[in-house]
Amino acid sequence: MSQRDELVREIRALSDAEAARALTVLMEDRGLLHSAGELGPLDGQLVDALEAAGVEPAAAGGDGELARAALEYAALRGDGVVGEAVEYARSPMERFDPVSVSVGVLAVTLLQTEVVVKRDPRGRWSVTVHKRALKDAALGRLLTALLSHLTDGK
Repeated sequence: MSQRDELVREIRALSDAEAARALTVLMEDRGLLHSAGELGPLDGQLVDALEAAGVEPAAAGGDGELARAALEYAALRGDGVVGEAVEYARSPMERFDPVSVSVGVLAVTLLQTEVVVKRDPRGRWSVTVHKRALKDAALGRLLTALLSHLTDGK
């Protein structure tokens, strides 16, 4: 069994609380926790956008299922910090300061990590967010888990 397969197995074995903690630790390590906090609550427009992209909700899974899908997506993309975040999340709680950012917001922030910022000669800025194709199975699972989370599996 490869290290990546072992990590995916460990992610799937996390409790809901451990998965949410591991995702929070991963986002904190990437320096994205503050950005996630500024994103605010997710609304129906995100549901509409996911459905328009052809994403169908999975069975209702809740925060833990969404956090595990996000961690698996990051792990399969080769993010070496995921293993450390999983280990850290399993450690005693006194080592972890909980953050009041929803798992849904963390998952959306994780999806927005590939950004190109450019400034043209006239001084105008442009921002382009790159997403992977929906053919990526881990991304598909993450998006269906996110839609399920937002719609309570309906």
